[in-house]
Formats: sequence, C-alpha cells, structure tokens
Amino acid sequence: MPQLPTRGPSGPPSAPTKKGFFGFFRHRALRFGRELVVVGHAVLHPHSPAHLRLGGVLLFIYLLSPVDLVPFVVPILGVVDDFLIVPWGLARVVERLPPSVRRDVDAAADRTLGRWVRRPLLFLASLLLFLIVVWVGLLWLLWRWGPGWWGGG
Repeated sequence: MPQLPTRGPSGPPSAPTKKGFFGFFRHRALRFGRELVVVGHAVLHPHSPAHLRLGGVLLFIYLLSPVDLVPFVVPILGVVDDFLIVPWGLARVVERLPPSVRRDVDAAADRTLGRWVRRPLLFLASLLLFLIVVWVGLLWLLWRWGPGWWGGG
C-alpha cells in the first residue's frame, strides 16, 4: 500500500523512496494530496493568519473553477497551469504557516488521511472524476437550458 509522505525532522515532507521519473510524480501527487488536506485544515484553524486563509480559499476556488489563467484551448499549457499553479500555491501556504498552527493542522491532516484515505492515489483519482462529473453536468445544464436564459431560443 502506498504511504503518504511524512514530515521529516526539519519539517518538509521526506524524499521519495523510488527514484526516477514516475517515482518523482508519484511522490508529488501524494504530497499534493496531503498539502490539500493541510491547507483545508489551516483555512478552518482559528489561529491561522488571515492572508493564508484567504490564499487557501482562493486556491480552492481556482482548483474548482472552470476559469483558468491559460485556457484549455492552448495546447498543453492549458492543462499544465493547473498542475503548476495549485501545487505551488499550496506549498507556499503550508510553508508559511506559523509553527504552532502547522503542528495542529499536520496532526489534523494525519487523522483525516488515516481515517478517510486508505489509498491516496485512488482517492485523488476519485476526486478528479467527481470534479469532472460535476463540471460536465453543469455544462450540460447550461447547454440544455441556457439558450432560454439569454434569449437565444
């Protein structure tokens, strides 16, 4: 069973155990999932600084939003911005948390991941599938009932 990266003695997640191209991306996907949960707990923590809460909320909105800085019609770059901006932003929010808040949200994230996420890559794939289904449903509703809303039919 794949293990989530744990915090090393100095604080950042430990290095991946498998070397190579796929080992790096597997480690990065696991770290992204953990950082997503940590930022979620940090947004709700009463002692988190307001600017980090705002940054976390904005990252969640950007992650769920169909609006991108680089549109999907631009080959490759339309998808790559989601794989660069959100993980980079999550890492910046997590590393700027005060030490006491970081300890609390790390412990809460460990409890959440231990309880709800037994297979982290399967969880991330399920989350991605859920988001795709939601946006396809919303686009279908817009296509189905949209023309009547703006007078086109």
